[in-house]
Amino acid sequence: MRTRLLAGLWHRRGTHLTLAAAICVVAAGAALVTADGGLVAPLLILAAGVVPAAGQSLGGRRRHEAALLRLRGRRGWSLAAALVAEPLVPVLAGGGAGVAVAWSAAPDRWPYALAVVAGAGAVVLVAMLVALREPLPAQLGGRRRSLGDGQASRFVGVLVVVAAVVAVLRRGSDGPGWLPYAGPTLVGLAVGVLAVGLLRVVGRWLAERADLVPVLTGRRLAGPRAADGLPLLVAAGVLLALACNTLFAVQDWEEDTRAVTAGAPLVVRYAGDPDGVLEATREADPDGRWLMAAVRVFPDDRPVSRRAYLDTARYERVVGDALDGTPAEQGSAAVLDLHEAATTAEREPVATGKFLTASVSTDSPRAEFALVSVATDGVEGGARQELFVHLPPGTTTTTYVPLARCDLGCRVLGLEVAVGRPCGDSTWARRRCRRPVVHLTRLNVGGLDLLDREWVVSEPDDRPPGELTADDEGLDVRPSVAGNSVLTTERGGWSAPLLATPSVDWGGEPEAPTTSNLPRPGRVLATVPALPLVGSGGTVLDLPTSTFDGGSFGASAEPWVLARPDTPDEVLAGLGTPATPREISAAVIEDSGSGLARDLLLVALGALLLGVLGVALPAPRLRAERTGEHAALRVVGVDPRVLQRSARLQTCIL
Repeated sequence: MRTRLLAGLWHRRGTHLTLAAAICVVAAGAALVTADGGLVAPLLILAAGVVPAAGQSLGGRRRHEAALLRLRGRRGWSLAAALVAEPLVPVLAGGGAGVAVAWSAAPDRWPYALAVVAGAGAVVLVAMLVALREPLPAQLGGRRRSLGDGQASRFVGVLVVVAAVVAVLRRGSDGPGWLPYAGPTLVGLAVGVLAVGLLRVVGRWLAERADLVPVLTGRRLAGPRAADGLPLLVAAGVLLALACNTLFAVQDWEEDTRAVTAGAPLVVRYAGDPDGVLEATREADPDGRWLMAAVRVFPDDRPVSRRAYLDTARYERVVGDALDGTPAEQGSAAVLDLHEAATTAEREPVATGKFLTASVSTDSPRAEFALVSVATDGVEGGARQELFVHLPPGTTTTTYVPLARCDLGCRVLGLEVAVGRPCGDSTWARRRCRRPVVHLTRLNVGGLDLLDREWVVSEPDDRPPGELTADDEGLDVRPSVAGNSVLTTERGGWSAPLLATPSVDWGGEPEAPTTSNLPRPGRVLATVPALPLVGSGGTVLDLPTSTFDGGSFGASAEPWVLARPDTPDEVLAGLGTPATPREISAAVIEDSGSGLARDLLLVALGALLLGVLGVALPAPRLRAERTGEHAALRVVGVDPRVLQRSARLQTCIL
């Protein structure tokens, strides 16, 4: 048995090597492709064409051996056991190599490779035994049943074409994760099947010509095995073209991402506090020739939360045209307009005093208690400046209270006026719930005269709203029946300009946060596809006009110094550690999943190897048939040059 095994391995070494290589490629691919499990689908589809064909080829070439074993009395499982040893050698050899590659490259995924080897081995054995299920006289005869003809072959071809059509129709819909990768492979197989049919049509047409060269070529092309493996090779070519195209596109995207994420040819991670990066760059480069300060604030992944602050006055000299040709080219040009708009925008007034002062009276015939509450926000946080006052009838009362959280300055966000006891839903319609008019003839918050502003009633719920009248003498407020009314002022005149991408969802009015995340009205100067530092999701603001004394950017801020590539080392000294755009964008590119393109190329190369193996599989038998054909033709006097021209024509057509 050992002698028969070794002799069989050597005699059919081409088929065995093809089988071992195919199993090795698929087993290793199943383990090496870690980005997306669906990427293995093309390898499995092509292996489904190579591995069973190898098993059938082994069965066809062992017909006489099986017939002799049957003549010696072997039947059923005894016959199968005598035949399985030979195909197990290439299965174990190729599978072992594939598992070894998987173990060295991805130790945690070798079980996937082992499962592929087990499945491939079972398919090979079944295909070989099925090919040997012939009557004994047929096995003893010289004529071998063709494996390429019959209803099964035509059914598989139709099935491939239908599967390709379904994959194309479902390319834009939700479906299994493997469908986007299997689709191009199925389309390539369908094109290959149609190409084989076309070759046979051409072969029949050539076989009807009068000249001997096209007749010989046509008879070969019309044969059942003339284009075996061609669909696999076409599918592999389609997949390889797609993988190369994807890889080139991803490489271009990565280059653009590096340029946009870094914003400049050279980036220095500032070693100090984010609030000091602006002053540090202006001290190191007073003329603004090389350096520009920038602060990135990315508290979360929402585009509305991602923002970058740039020293836009230096942007043109430092960045210039560095982002031309990238998706952020338009956004980079808009930064120059941002500088002009930011420096000319009117800043919102800030309270610098220490007291809230109010002069209040009512038209009530009896004494009332009133509340005047001013909502403020500042570097130290938000606060409500509340002033309670007792109002005798017919008398104006002036009083004041110290301001809270306004030592470093604060802005006024809103006003609330209340008088009397609150009324519930069941008592709103009663006469006692009608509120008296509260006259505000003076309302000063830290030096800001709030009576100079325009106010509107903005109740926080669906209560019947209060009444508001403004004149030269002050504000007359009749609170709602709930006992209080909320007034807001238009702050749009003090809005800060900003640039945004289309992905930013404001969820209301735009805001331009400043240091300490102070809410400031925002005015979208331009909406562009991508912006420096934030890419396709975020906003860009002017750094000098977004900072306040005493404010802080917070822990999520990243201070950067953007620099020209020719910046002298002495200018950068002491600012921080220089980094290249590749280092800056490494995390962004890794999180984007762009490594999938490299895995796709790896799969495509493996698929190409399977396609070549599929074409090479029938080569030994075709070579033997061609040798016999040439010998017979030369015996009858056919010129060898005619045979050579026929072979060249067949090669060109294929």
